[in-house]
Amino acid sequence: MALPQKVLEQLSREPPKTPGWAGQFLMFSGTIFFIALLVYLGLAFGYRPYLVSEVAQLQDQINSFGQQIPAEEQAKIINFYSQLLNIRTLLSRHVFSSKAFEWLEANTQARVYFDKFDFNAKNSEVRLGGLAKTMEDVNQQLAIFDSRPEIKKANTSNVTLSNNIWRFDVTLTFDPGFFRSAAEL
Repeated sequence: MALPQKVLEQLSREPPKTPGWAGQFLMFSGTIFFIALLVYLGLAFGYRPYLVSEVAQLQDQINSFGQQIPAEEQAKIINFYSQLLNIRTLLSRHVFSSKAFEWLEANTQARVYFDKFDFNAKNSEVRLGGLAKTMEDVNQQLAIFDSRPEIKKANTSNVTLSNNIWRFDVTLTFDPGFFRSAAEL
């Protein structure tokens, strides 16, 4: 049986070409390119002039404000500001040795007292001479010193017993910033 003419024509024709992945990729990248181009043009010709006008407006405000205050007054304000800045710098470098006494008061064991005190601001060191009734009191005091986070190092020396009183020397090395601020302990 012979095939009808219509079917023969359809079979003999080449199938239509459909775009593959390359065509779709080209379409996608073209779309992204045009979107990026529109964003660029919007920024270059829309947002940039807006920002330039805002900067110019603010510059005009600064100039008008500068003209309202006389030059002599501006010089006084600048001089005052520099003095405040110098005071702030000095206070940030100032060592508050009184913090050592506050800290000792809060961190001394009840049955220990100190009869010698030496403060070295450069090294953030405090040297103490202490007296205690028992060796256990000395050990408790040293344990208190070791447990404090602001103490970097605690060195003990010259632990002696004299007239039923234990004498000891201790050198406490504090964190360098501990004595720099007047903040509460």
